[in-house]
Amino acid sequence: MKAPLDTGFIHDLSRLDVLRQKAANGEQSDDAMRAAAEQFEALFTQMLFKSMRQANEAFESDLIDNRTSKFYEQMADEQLSSALSSEGSLGLADLIVEQFKGLQNSEPMDVANNPASERINLDRVIPLTPTTSPDAQVLPEMEYAKLAGQLPLDSSPMPPLQAKAKPFETPDEFVSRLTPYAQKAARALGTDPALLIAQAALETGWGKKVIANAKGSSHNLFNIKADPRWNGGKVATQTLEFYDDIPVQEMASFRAYASYEDSFNDYVRFLNENPRYEAALTQTAQPEQFISGLQQAGYATDPQYSNKVMSIFGRVKGLMEP
Repeated sequence: MKAPLDTGFIHDLSRLDVLRQKAANGEQSDDAMRAAAEQFEALFTQMLFKSMRQANEAFESDLIDNRTSKFYEQMADEQLSSALSSEGSLGLADLIVEQFKGLQNSEPMDVANNPASERINLDRVIPLTPTTSPDAQVLPEMEYAKLAGQLPLDSSPMPPLQAKAKPFETPDEFVSRLTPYAQKAARALGTDPALLIAQAALETGWGKKVIANAKGSSHNLFNIKADPRWNGGKVATQTLEFYDDIPVQEMASFRAYASYEDSFNDYVRFLNENPRYEAALTQTAQPEQFISGLQQAGYATDPQYSNKVMSIFGRVKGLMEP
């Protein structure tokens, strides 16, 4: 049964204040819990919409995509999120209500007769100091991340970085600044420099989403991962991979460079040193066949990767014309 507490317009804060007062006074506790759970589901749905909007930024047109349109898009997404949550589209609100009702109905813990040391699972506690026991098991890095609740800080040395890398403001600036490096790399590969810039634009959202950490930008334009052969700096972040055409978010380490020129140089080296790309490198003179060959060889897991690069390729060619 739906809760009679209507959250109404997403930006009507007075409705939320009514919800807060009823919850504080114990009135309609089940209805208040349901409404609060739906608000949480709405926030989660907003995050999904925001991620999808950001993933599409590389294909936006300057003619129809501007600050005003983005403002109204955000308002529409927020209102739609609220409407979907009230209909129980994701089912997250139902799970939250069941979880909290279970906690309310559970028996209170006897704290006096159950000291904290007995309630804590010591097998899952991470030691603050390293153990010297020869029988001690080494905790894998990702398992440590699960136990600690956050990813460990990457201790790999970063290459010398610029004081502050100048951000790319527009696709035109992205193309003009990277053209000299792309031309050099394209000559080494025997391909069109516009194709390399188009690939970098797709990987980084026209340079606005270059992977970075607290130490600075990674300057990684092609999102090349740091495999065991890589001895340089690393940056860990979440990435979207496709398995059987199903998108999955996972953590991965990526290479870090001192400059964008180094990123292009390593891209050339990376392709030439990997036998899996031998077939693709024989087709560098044909941009579409080349990028398709890279995808088939496993460069990217997105099944539409080559199509997306080629959809940007024409625009880059136009921006490179004098």
